Amino acid sequence: MKSESSDISAEMSVMRADDDEVGLASRCVALLLARHGIPKYRYAVTVSEILGLSYSAGNRRMTMASSWSLEELKRIAEHFNETLEELIASYRADAFTEASIVINGHIIPCRIQLGHLSANVLPGTLIAKKIDEKWQVMTADAKPGAPVHLVSRVWIENTSRKRRIAILEDHADTAETILQYVETAGFEAEIFNDVHALADNISFDAYILDWVIKAENRPQTAFELVSKIRATDVYCPIVILTGEINTGNADADSIAVALTRYDLKFFTKPVSMPILIAALNSSFKTG
Repeated sequence: MKSESSDISAEMSVMRADDDEVGLASRCVALLLARHGIPKYRYAVTVSEILGLSYSAGNRRMTMASSWSLEELKRIAEHFNETLEELIASYRADAFTEASIVINGHIIPCRIQLGHLSANVLPGTLIAKKIDEKWQVMTADAKPGAPVHLVSRVWIENTSRKRRIAILEDHADTAETILQYVETAGFEAEIFNDVHALADNISFDAYILDWVIKAENRPQTAFELVSKIRATDVYCPIVILTGEINTGNADADSIAVALTRYDLKFFTKPVSMPILIAALNSSFKTG
């Protein structure tokens, strides 16, 4: 008799054959965390706590940079009172259907898992009907009628937008540390290790910039990048970090000019993470 792990392993292999992307397990876990109300910025922290991993190890799993074991997936599922089979099944392309539900007079987008058709539905049961080619979720009334689809699950994602922070840092360990604190503070964050890559993607609410970035084996400052950001957004918080003044790679006078001209915050490395986050929060309050 085959074990549950063998069955799931086989199912994952079949699903991967139909899926050109990597990271099936990470997406399954992300779906599970979302439907249990875990905000996106807490995914890596939650996984790390459940599995007893470091934040770095948990983050690598959620960002598809490290593989999962079936035992780890089982522990994640059981923590939320689900089975391994339910965790994997939630990813199937046909598992969720775009729909809407009315709450307090507001039409809320959602995704639903359709159940079977039934003509005998108790009043108050969640059902789905296709109206004008769109699925709508509602409660069944007491009137008998044609068979309707039961709703197995409803997934409503919180759409309140979190502030997005760009982190420019060419040292991976430092970047990951900043990312951890920024996400724990309730922000969304993205790491860049190249000045030009960030310059082509100026769409963030705030920026934490290492003043000196090595490009093609030579140091490059963030002065022009800051100028470009300020030309797009006059008020967004910009925090400058450096530990290169004493090495001669960073010029104190140039930094002073930038601080005055572009209204920046400045910290020398190593910076206290709580102080960095406090500076970011205070900038949003006064900006």
